[in-house]
Amino acid sequence: MSKNIPSKKIYAMVISYNSAPVLGDLYKRIDKNNFDKIYFFDDNSKDNSADVAKNYDWIVIKNEKNLGHGGNLKKAIKTAFLDGADYVLEIHADNQYNPNLILKAKHFIEQDYALITGSRFVNKNPHLEEGMPFLRYFSNKVMSNFTRKILSINLSEFHTGFKIFGKNFYNKVQFEHCSNNYLFSFQIILATKFFNLKYGEISISADYGDKVNSCNYYNGFIYLVSNFVEIFFYLLAKSKIFTNIIYKSK
Repeated sequence: MSKNIPSKKIYAMVISYNSAPVLGDLYKRIDKNNFDKIYFFDDNSKDNSADVAKNYDWIVIKNEKNLGHGGNLKKAIKTAFLDGADYVLEIHADNQYNPNLILKAKHFIEQDYALITGSRFVNKNPHLEEGMPFLRYFSNKVMSNFTRKILSINLSEFHTGFKIFGKNFYNKVQFEHCSNNYLFSFQIILATKFFNLKYGEISISADYGDKVNSCNYYNGFIYLVSNFVEIFFYLLAKSKIFTNIIYKSK
């Protein structure tokens, strides 16, 4: 059991693609007292990320081919829970989020919540206070507000890379059938709500310095359109008109 959350087995999963230059800073940042194990999942990087990660006391797994962000997350979640985890924290290797903020979620973890997300929008403006790029801030804020109102999901942010997955999530949600790209992170929130699993949110901050980032405007537009499509599928499933496989019970 982790020293700081002794009631549960907490694993961290570092999700990586071409992140070698920033791994040293990430390693120094992680408080190992918060985690029982730390996995490193390299999505067939073109650089030497996996080799660098082997210098640390992490369990390093390199994919034989690129699975995409969602595909890598699926593999990571399945691996961690099959290895006995009670909770798993997603850590982006770009070091944008502080993994030690998991301690803020301790009360949710002790109450067996299925999914806990981090929000940059709790009582603050991340564009003005943290340097979040304006277009990213605006689109995220508008889409999150729209989703919250349309689907009655009580979260202030839906497009965050800080997520803690619980065993109840693993046992109930067909995450294996979610997208292999960044849409995965949106779909799993909708699926958690659909199955009436307990979910919570903590306040986080982010560092928008020079990070390894594969996002671009085209991908952002495709992601935005895909969000509307997923909301439509969610409403169809709730109305029992058509049920996408991710809204079917395991």
